[in-house]
Amino acid sequence: MAKKSIPAINESELDTEKPIPRHRVWIREHMFAVCIGAAILLIIAIFFGIRIYKNASHPLTKFMAASAKNFNSSFTFEAEAIQNGKPVMKYTGAYKADASKQNVKAIYEADYGSYTYTGAVFAEGDTHVSGSCYDKQWHVHDCTDRVLNFFDFNTDFKAGRFDGASFLRFTDMTSSYSADELNNFMNVVKSRMDGGSPLAKVDVTTGNGYKTYQYDISLKEFFDLVREKGASIFFSAIDYDAFCALYAANEETVEKAECRFVFTIDSAGWLTDMQLSVKTGDEEFAVECQFSDFGSAEVEIPEAFFDAADAQLDNEN
Repeated sequence: MAKKSIPAINESELDTEKPIPRHRVWIREHMFAVCIGAAILLIIAIFFGIRIYKNASHPLTKFMAASAKNFNSSFTFEAEAIQNGKPVMKYTGAYKADASKQNVKAIYEADYGSYTYTGAVFAEGDTHVSGSCYDKQWHVHDCTDRVLNFFDFNTDFKAGRFDGASFLRFTDMTSSYSADELNNFMNVVKSRMDGGSPLAKVDVTTGNGYKTYQYDISLKEFFDLVREKGASIFFSAIDYDAFCALYAANEETVEKAECRFVFTIDSAGWLTDMQLSVKTGDEEFAVECQFSDFGSAEVEIPEAFFDAADAQLDNEN
């Protein structure tokens, strides 16, 4: 019997006979699932990308970034409280901080019309004191807790987050409100302060390297929000009931009130000025602040302040 000839196999054909790696077999058999998974990941990436962009472009995010830049450096300032067009109090001074070392220095002159005084804060190393000088006499006290709470709040604030716990500690209101509930409420407020809700409309103008944001805020929408979603913020049901009763008695006045918040940021990202005003009937109240000398302001605290601080420390020891 003649032998059956076997055709020769070339090298390229040998390659096709090699076993396919297990991971390639798995991918081939599950290609549909792989495509669906990749699509889901892409959608998630786009969704969070949009959220991150929207948060970065949110006017309040820009305000937080600019004000944090100010308070983590140095500046001179002028702040004024105005009632019906007439100033009722005024502060002028200088501020300087080093957040990495939790150092802060500030000096200001306060003018209340009928009297004036000088205020100062000094926090460096183990010394944390603040005080005021009236009639050429300095009165100082320890402010360690307030300074530490400020920098605790500052850490989150400059990262674009509001921390209710550190805010309440800094403002000494921990016994009145819930930190977690305040955080949740502030998130709701921020989401409705994008300019597209009944709570607030925002107008942005640009010129000479400056960008000004003007919020027109509905106080009725805000107080309605507190009444409807803010009950859990109050530690005491009595306090919440008192708020609701007070609001109900003044709801008509609040509905007609006009509230405006305006701030300006320069091309370098500094907060140059801000204004908050409320007008109701014939009454108008406003607070205006201007900032300058960013990064170059120096704070000169009088020696008498340190003498008073040393004397107090000696008395305490």
